Amino acid sequence: MAETEAKDRIPTGPQFSEAVASFLYDSLNDATKSLVVRLKNPESRPSQDEDHTPPGSETGSDSPLSLFNVPHSRNKKFCGRVEALKELFAMWKPKAQNRIAIVGLGGIGKTELMIEFVYRLRDVSPKTQISWFKSEDLLTTPESNSSSTTGMQLDRWLKLEHNVDSLVVVDTADDFGKLLQKSEGDGNLLEELKAFSGSVIVMARNTQTGRQLAGPNGLCEVGELDEEASTKLLRGSLGPLAHSTSSELEEVAQLMVYLPLAILQVGKLITSAGMTVAQFLYLYKSSPSMKLRLFGKVDRFSNPDPRFSVTGQGVVDVRAFRSEFPDATRILFQLYYLGGDLVPLALFSATDPLDMLIIMFILKGHFFVAEVGSSGTYTLHPLVCLAMQNLFKSVRPETDKEDVVQERKWFEEIMITFSEWYPDAESEDRAWWRTCFAHILNDCDLQVNSLRLAIAKIHRKEAAYFKRRGGYLDALRMTSLAKDVLSVSSTAEHLGVLQDQIELLDILGRYREIKSALEIYPVDEEEQTVLWRKRIQARLDQAQGVDRYDSAITTFKLISDARDGPNNSKTDLLQSIDDYGWALMLKGCCQEASIKCRSALAGRTSSFGISHTDTLSSLRHLSCNLRLQGKYEEALQYAHQAIRGSEILLGTNHPTTLLAQITKCKILLATAVTTEDLDNLEALLVNSANHLTPIISDNHPVILTCRSDRALIKQRLGKYAAAEQMNRATLLSRESGPWEHSQRNPDTLTSKHQLTELLFLKEGAKAADLLSEEVCQLRTEVLTSGTLKEEDFHPDQLSSLHLRAMILSELGQHNEALEEISLVLEARLSLLGANHSDVYSTQTSKAEILRLQLPSETPKRTMMLNEIDSLNRTALDGLTQIFGSQHQSTLRALTHLALGRSERGKDGHEEAASLLGVAYIAYRNSVGDEHPETSWAKGRLADALGRVGKWDEGRRLWRECVGGWARAEGVGSYLYGRACGGLERFLARERDVMGREMVVIGKERVREVVRSGKVE
Repeated sequence: MAETEAKDRIPTGPQFSEAVASFLYDSLNDATKSLVVRLKNPESRPSQDEDHTPPGSETGSDSPLSLFNVPHSRNKKFCGRVEALKELFAMWKPKAQNRIAIVGLGGIGKTELMIEFVYRLRDVSPKTQISWFKSEDLLTTPESNSSSTTGMQLDRWLKLEHNVDSLVVVDTADDFGKLLQKSEGDGNLLEELKAFSGSVIVMARNTQTGRQLAGPNGLCEVGELDEEASTKLLRGSLGPLAHSTSSELEEVAQLMVYLPLAILQVGKLITSAGMTVAQFLYLYKSSPSMKLRLFGKVDRFSNPDPRFSVTGQGVVDVRAFRSEFPDATRILFQLYYLGGDLVPLALFSATDPLDMLIIMFILKGHFFVAEVGSSGTYTLHPLVCLAMQNLFKSVRPETDKEDVVQERKWFEEIMITFSEWYPDAESEDRAWWRTCFAHILNDCDLQVNSLRLAIAKIHRKEAAYFKRRGGYLDALRMTSLAKDVLSVSSTAEHLGVLQDQIELLDILGRYREIKSALEIYPVDEEEQTVLWRKRIQARLDQAQGVDRYDSAITTFKLISDARDGPNNSKTDLLQSIDDYGWALMLKGCCQEASIKCRSALAGRTSSFGISHTDTLSSLRHLSCNLRLQGKYEEALQYAHQAIRGSEILLGTNHPTTLLAQITKCKILLATAVTTEDLDNLEALLVNSANHLTPIISDNHPVILTCRSDRALIKQRLGKYAAAEQMNRATLLSRESGPWEHSQRNPDTLTSKHQLTELLFLKEGAKAADLLSEEVCQLRTEVLTSGTLKEEDFHPDQLSSLHLRAMILSELGQHNEALEEISLVLEARLSLLGANHSDVYSTQTSKAEILRLQLPSETPKRTMMLNEIDSLNRTALDGLTQIFGSQHQSTLRALTHLALGRSERGKDGHEEAASLLGVAYIAYRNSVGDEHPETSWAKGRLADALGRVGKWDEGRRLWRECVGGWARAEGVGSYLYGRACGGLERFLARERDVMGREMVVIGKERVREVVRSGKVE
């Protein structure tokens, strides 16, 4: 917000433009004028310190014997440097030959510190003779025209006699080499300074040069100002119109990396351009060229004004440094391309560790880099980075050709090393690496094979990271980038990228794209590649579901056998076992699948621990398998383990966690009893689907399964209209789903089965007849060989055959219904075992079908009633043990038992009424009065009460039932009409049994009574 306001307030027009342009070119103009003067008059040499005048009034004389020959006035605005001043005074000892070197970057404030020190030293030691020599005053030459306050060059001055209290200050700037040049006499200037009878303080740009005079103990290293002093310096350099806040000043000081001359330069720009500090911040952040004009070399043939230029030759002249230290320049080059911000030491390589130490000693000695020991990193000085950017981004002269070739080699070395050390998928510390990678890519030459490999490797690592985090779309994008970089299809790296891409397509359910990718996948005879391709093809076959899962099972068994050897990867072996178990489960071989799933889980837990993605996958697969076996409690335990492990390892909203949640929902859907259970379950499914949808798309098979399960929940809640709408929408999505043969896909057939079951409940057997026959036929063709014999069955197919039998029975085709249900019972016993809930449900359904075709002959009828009673009691006991006494499946068995008992005449009527009363109360308690199953339980209880002579109570219950259907479904619905028929039959029986005149109420009359509100 502040940035926007600053932008809006920036002055425009010619005055502002002229002010900025005037400042930016000020250095160039001054340098050009100086150059012209020197060309006209070589003897003429303007002082570099025009703003400072010798304090003649204080010294009274400029003779060599003057006590204070300093060419600079004291800066009244001097601030900070408290610790540095303390260090200098600690080093300086009266009447001693002190040798001190003040070392720091150009523009760091060495001169200002030294000025303040000598003025303070004069205050505490007035008799100390202090003389100051600048770089141009070091040696006597034929062209010498001294500008020093002593009136002579340093080499001549040193030949005079001086006492021990003398102090000479030597400001070498970039000319320290002059101290080593031969003077007119014997020896050199450096040796003369070492032999000087008084004290010497030299100012140098790096520690190496300073150490030559002062030794290791005489160095005073000058760093940046602290934040408070920097802010104070900036505030003092601003004009009265440059409005600012404390936070803005602090931000500018930080951007100037607390360099005094940088701060002064910015202060002058803000004041002369008539800007506010906020406006400067906006321009500085939005214009890289402005930074370079402020802090880069203005022109190759001249040096910027030293008063207002920070870098110039001061921080680093990259070309000059390269010629002097080529190996160290390579490291600077690496730091520059890696962003220069806390670069790990491990990214730098050297053939000899000692060479590396020497190189870093040179770099740190020049203040180009700093080392952070705690984190093991180097950082490049921001101004050095700007100077290098100015070099690399500018037009290079012909003489730089060899340097450019060398830089390309360095760049290739950076990329290869960088890709090797780039964080793997498990690391969360990636921000710096990504920033560096983006920086590097700008200059990357994709024509070089080694660079392509390095970039692809980084993309693959990023893809693996996103995949671990559940960002599958981002991971797929990264693999696509890697594939595009590796244009040569014959490389092993290229095959690896293709494998990554196909596996991600599998996760995202893009099966058509997988098929296309496999068709163009390069042929490779290497065993692991062949096995991988077979595995992907088998997974594709599984997803398509059009081959009865046989080919997938065969392939996974082959892969498992091939990998079961001492030289093969344990990870791959366990993966193949888990794949094999999952394929067996989809085929319906749940008991055999359970063995494989448990084996994979045990192996992964032992090898990787419980907190590993592979182990979590095995937990979820075993949970699914146990659910299909009807072992709901154990399945729920493994599902909870998978959820907890995923939440700890990957997070609450990671796809792996959400898939485990969906697995748990399927278990709870089978065991849910109350309306509250179902509502909570639906909320959990909705939450999981909402978090998964942005990750894997709205039409992913898992998302469609969530919708399908929600439709089942609506059905269980008795909300038939909502369930039908949701089932039809899901069916439509699945029919146009990602599979090659969507119309015959097992998921599509599941939607059709659910819709058939719903139509049977909502509109009766006639409405569901044709669809039921179609689903049975398709499931038999797709999931089995179609023999309907021995073990050629599938659990989903048997569910459709079961429903088909119930529909045929309702249509009066009892013999066909009995054949179907007997076949289902025999197959389920063989496939699922005697104690499975589906087996018990089939038993009670068979009992009901038998009841509806009871013969009138007493012996045969009694025998069938005994069989019916046995089937119902076995089913009731088994379902009660699995689901409890209040579950709808249990109550259905209880109802069938009661109806069977009622067929025994008066002896069974009382027991039937009692059992139906229990069922009615249980329905009311679990799903409420308005639930369809409660209404039918009420009607059945009403009939039973009539049979035991409680006609008034039975009549009341039937009329309540009819009224409830009228309110819930409307008077034109199938369910309402069916209820009316039940009431009519009840009244007819009452008339016949009571033996008195009664008005026969037809169906239309019943409806009329209901509409008039006189039902009760």
